[in-house]
Formats: sequence, structure tokens, C-alpha cells
Amino acid sequence: MLVCHCRVVSDRHIEAAVSAGALDTRSVVRATSAGTGCGGCVQSLRARIEEALAPDRTAVGALAG
Repeated sequence: MLVCHCRVVSDRHIEAAVSAGALDTRSVVRATSAGTGCGGCVQSLRARIEEALAPDRTAVGALAG
């Protein structure tokens, strides 16, 4: 899914940046340029970063069930 239309940055680009060590908004912006155009995607960008940093809830559910 495209998160930043101005810079053509997808959720996969954001996940890759987080996997490479970009653990906050500023470092993801530096790695991807997302949010540096109009800025309209910043809230979505932050949400995607939080999702990428969240533990895998599927694995936890599988252990509990």
C-alpha cells in the first residue's frame, strides 16, 4: 500500500527501513524520504512504523490457543 504519494513510498519500504534499524519517525523519514513532500502522510507513516515495531500478535495468539 502506498503511504506517501509525493515520494512514492509504500508500507514495504517503511517495513524495510524499520528492519534495517530505523526505529523512529525521523530515521524512517531519512531512510525513505516519506513525509518530506506535502506532509499529509505523516500520521499514516507513524502508524505504519508502530505496526512494524509491534510484536507479532499472531504468534502470541497461537501460543495461547
